[in-house]
Amino acid sequence: MLTLDWPPHRPNDPTMPDSSRAHNRSPSNSFRIAISNSANNNNNNQTRHYTDSPRDLHKRPRAGSVGRHAEDTLSTLMSWLNGRGARGPSRRWVLVAAAATALLLWRVLRTGGDDRGWLGKAGVVDLEDIPVVDRSALEKLRLLEIHYGADEDNLGGPGDSRKGQGMDSDSPPVVAQIPDVLRLDPLAPARPAKVPADILDDDYCPTRPGAPCAFLVPAWLGEQETKAQMHLYQLGLLALSLNRTLVLPNVAKSRLSCCYHNPFSFYYAADALDQLGVRTISQAEFVEWSEKRDPAPSAQVVSMVGAKATYLAGAIEIDSASDPTLVPNKPTRNLCLKAPKTRLDFSGHSPLAIYPPEGYHRSEAGRLGFGESVVNTLSSPEVGGKSSRASASRDAPYELPNVLAFNYELRFPIMAPSVVSLVLPSVPPPLPFAHFPYSPVWTDLASNVAASLSPFIAIHWRTETLAPPNLAPCASSLLRKLSLLKSRYPSIKNVYLATDYPIEDPSGIAHSGTFAKVVTEQHHQAFRAFLKSFEKEAKGLSLTTFAREQGRVVLPDALREALDRKSVV
Repeated sequence: MLTLDWPPHRPNDPTMPDSSRAHNRSPSNSFRIAISNSANNNNNNQTRHYTDSPRDLHKRPRAGSVGRHAEDTLSTLMSWLNGRGARGPSRRWVLVAAAATALLLWRVLRTGGDDRGWLGKAGVVDLEDIPVVDRSALEKLRLLEIHYGADEDNLGGPGDSRKGQGMDSDSPPVVAQIPDVLRLDPLAPARPAKVPADILDDDYCPTRPGAPCAFLVPAWLGEQETKAQMHLYQLGLLALSLNRTLVLPNVAKSRLSCCYHNPFSFYYAADALDQLGVRTISQAEFVEWSEKRDPAPSAQVVSMVGAKATYLAGAIEIDSASDPTLVPNKPTRNLCLKAPKTRLDFSGHSPLAIYPPEGYHRSEAGRLGFGESVVNTLSSPEVGGKSSRASASRDAPYELPNVLAFNYELRFPIMAPSVVSLVLPSVPPPLPFAHFPYSPVWTDLASNVAASLSPFIAIHWRTETLAPPNLAPCASSLLRKLSLLKSRYPSIKNVYLATDYPIEDPSGIAHSGTFAKVVTEQHHQAFRAFLKSFEKEAKGLSLTTFAREQGRVVLPDALREALDRKSVV
């Protein structure tokens, strides 16, 4: 069992704030993260972490004496490969040879030692029956090499037994991988001209003179926009603590994500986070930066979800073998950052999954202590070195990725302005959270609707959390209240109802994505009864909704086009 301190120590990086002293000053709890260096026999998840053992990956069925001999040979070979005897530049070719040997042994096992070898019954080669070693197999071998830390940089050193064996400056270079062939799509739009990284980064990140740009991207945020605002603010504070710029995600369907088409400014004031003291850049500017930068910016996926029963003290999982663009434990989730949407290069860093301790949310000290630990984790050279795929050498320098792409699903705040002040005492503390001001286009539209309805009663009725049997009594209570208000204020003629139920079109789509998944026939019956009773009991009142009113007011062309798109429902 390998145990890492939580939080890990921050690196001695002049571009990063030193939080080790701040963490020592923190009154919050300190957590230790247990990371097993052996496979978990009780874990059926196929995601591999850097702690996995390769021994369980090479079990083969026995096939007589030949099978037993082949399996023993393979076992001995794998034991040697995992030991120190195979370190050095020849390791890749040894691994390739091992793979070829394994394929041959697999054939022998399959044929049961038949002396016909690779020939079929007719004495001809069956091409479909021959296993193929392609680039993906070589990549897995490379990652396995990095996984167990080969010392490829120690060539010619005192401990190198190959020194003087013909490996001199006149020797041809070692071919360690098959180069990728880039095939351009002739129908794709022309990419912008490439700009050297140092020049481009100074232009897009003036607050980091002489240092590469560093961004934090909220690629996926859990919950709908009201609470998503809080989560985005949390990531903004985390970005500040890591000396990174927050990328403002796009919006649609009452959600915030990089997968949508409408810019952040479509919902909110473009400077909503900047007003709170968080440095930001739009998603469009960020994508433009990634397209122009030469070389392409490096990136790493970071997933933060709720506590896991198997990690009572919290944990860091490093997925060292899978596709580096995937979200750990959620491989089907698309963060919409892969090519051709951006030019981010995820290949150099393994995905991270950070789990909070059990019960961390029960106290402010526990929540903020975990947040401070996350800052230290994402700055830790130990975690960074374990997650690096750039080199198999243990001595190779680790470089922080230019971009951290977050899958963020926590429900409780883990950051506060006080945590940022501990990490960055020289920076003015950010302001406490406040809901973002909406885009002027929406406030202007609201003013127009209100003017056309005035005087009116406005009601927000959220039904997705209401049990269906309670809908009818709730509707009856609402009708009594409306009748009372009408009697007191006879000039009122309109009732504006905002609800997640599609009251203007019961057969249509619910106004809430979560409610659409749970709506039942009981909901439909209750609202049909409500509408019928409204006509009878709410005398002199007219019921309307936003869907009905938007056709009666003059909308800006850009807003009308956006509302007509299905992405903005």
